Amino acid sequence: MKKTPLYEIHKRLKARFTPFAGWSMPLQYTSVIEEVKAVREKAGLFDISHMGRILVKGKDAKEKLQYLTTNNLNKLKPGKVQYNLLTNERGGVKDDVTIYMLSEEKFFICCNAANREKVVSYLSNYVDVEDLSDKLIQFALQGSESEAILSKYYDVKDLKFYNFRTFGEVIISRTGYTGEDGFEVYAPPKEGIKLFIELLKEAKPCGLGARDVLRIEAGFPLYGHEISEDITPLEANLDRFVDLSKDFLGKEEMMKKPVRRKLFGLVMVDKGIPREGYSIYKDKKEIGKVSSGTFSPTLNRGIALCFVELSERKESNPVEVKIRERLLKAELKSHPFVRKR
Repeated sequence: MKKTPLYEIHKRLKARFTPFAGWSMPLQYTSVIEEVKAVREKAGLFDISHMGRILVKGKDAKEKLQYLTTNNLNKLKPGKVQYNLLTNERGGVKDDVTIYMLSEEKFFICCNAANREKVVSYLSNYVDVEDLSDKLIQFALQGSESEAILSKYYDVKDLKFYNFRTFGEVIISRTGYTGEDGFEVYAPPKEGIKLFIELLKEAKPCGLGARDVLRIEAGFPLYGHEISEDITPLEANLDRFVDLSKDFLGKEEMMKKPVRRKLFGLVMVDKGIPREGYSIYKDKKEIGKVSSGTFSPTLNRGIALCFVELSERKESNPVEVKIRERLLKAELKSHPFVRKR
């Protein structure tokens, strides 16, 4: 099991660890609910060094990446970040990534931990790739007080959402996975560890448990749940990140595939927590399945992301979720459930 360079700090903070994508990662420090509330009310600090960090460069790097992704890289300029989707030949998603434009011939890509080797290998067939994952650590400072806290160390006050700035070898972007204002920091280990320790003086350490709750509340997809090699961006309700005016790998197959169920949100009316794989019913007929579910401390009820039949994808549509052989009342809702950005 791999350990991030921040592992010893987590141990000193008495983190409870969990295996994730081959890494030993902090699941929680105090409680998931406390950590979620810290991010929603002030600021939380997450070690996300398990993520993949890839440098793509070359004269044709932009052209090649433009073909391999669904969003339009022509919208980028140096200093901007873009959420994007790497597709396969069938129109499914190899991974969802954030792409940082360093220059016209140089791009920095952050990918999911579980897909790092796959993405590096795949991109290597098309472009010049350098895997920087072991050379940089990565953490996220999230919450309404993030700017005030981080500004004591780096000038980020006027940094716009989905923009980034470099400070020597450090990259700081105004991005995140929680629905709150916040930043993601990429730094060489020595410099990054020092900053992480400083930020802990004002931000609460948070684990993967809180991160998952926060991303569901914010309606963000997770690879292997809402997106996969077999789920198209259109099925995952990510149409806004698909530019049909350009050509990209798998576009024709994606457009041919009928969308029978599409991602939507669900809020419990009865007490109960919807979990992945639970069936959703309308008038005793199964109309969908939960892809991610949790208890939301912010809403004080169970919530879920789910794939439901198009005809039932309506706001406040009353449905039932089968939880432990009982049908419990719920309502279909558009997501995000909570997002302040």
